[in-house]
Amino acid sequence: MGPARPLHGKVGADDLRILLAVARNGSITGAAARLDVDHSTVSRHIARMERKVGRRLFDRSPNRWQLTETGRRLRAIGERIEHSIDDAVRVVDSDPGDGVCGPVRLLTPDAFGSYLAPHALASALRKHGSLRIELLTSTTQLDLRNCEYDVAVSLEPPPSRAVVSRSLCTYSLGLFASVEYMATHGPIAGIEDLRAHPLVYYLDGCLDIAALRVLDGLLPGVCPRVQSNSVGAQIQSVLAGHGIGLLPNYATSFHPGLVPVLPDCVAVGQQYWIVVPSAVQRAPHVRVVVDALIERLSGHLDPSSASPGQSPFTQGVLLSDVRI
Repeated sequence: MGPARPLHGKVGADDLRILLAVARNGSITGAAARLDVDHSTVSRHIARMERKVGRRLFDRSPNRWQLTETGRRLRAIGERIEHSIDDAVRVVDSDPGDGVCGPVRLLTPDAFGSYLAPHALASALRKHGSLRIELLTSTTQLDLRNCEYDVAVSLEPPPSRAVVSRSLCTYSLGLFASVEYMATHGPIAGIEDLRAHPLVYYLDGCLDIAALRVLDGLLPGVCPRVQSNSVGAQIQSVLAGHGIGLLPNYATSFHPGLVPVLPDCVAVGQQYWIVVPSAVQRAPHVRVVVDALIERLSGHLDPSSASPGQSPFTQGVLLSDVRI
């Protein structure tokens, strides 16, 4: 068999692979390290590709290489080819008795990935022995446009047309304190009483998710005494008695040492979206993960309806059978 035929006289499969690496790493040296080749090889491929195409594919700067419009269009094509090759590898490597094998890269907000995803995916992992999960959590706004994931959960609907999405579930943020804190501090009758108490919330400089910028709306001008970009760290700070935290209700149900504060006054509604790149939406291993999240979490996560010792993710009210 002869060498692989180029996709086109101007664009080859290796060119697209290198373009993807530079786009994802933002530099020639980063792409070279990722591909395990010399940086001159990467530079040579990009320069030759730009000569053949007749236009620039990257805007260069000292800090980062960014795709031009033509480069972005080629990236989308390269990612579709990449996903197709991954599908082919999965077919070859799949367990013939199962047909579903990983990995599935799942990108989620910090609290969702820590408290909900592991439980929601438990039955799928038990059922499909070759399924693997790469769980990446973030405390900042997720970039859903680069499609460097198989499934994502987001606090905001995606801006890209290269993905499919649907509402997954709703939940609430509420005020919580430790049992010990409430036993040693005066009663809290209303929101204004909170000004006399230290608060725990996100680090404002790291909070770029509009849906979570809610504390200032409740208590204008108040600065939390303890701030963190991690929900887990916020919960531990509240448990340690450092103050009152505005926390996801579903996460606090895992910590019996937390008690609600002003539950009838403060319940900030939030929504999660499930997002899948169009190129992989029908892949069996991706479908299994999507179905597991929808089956276990669709509806409203209401910890008040959970039985003692029962996690709130089992309480979702199933929505209509909307398929991604």
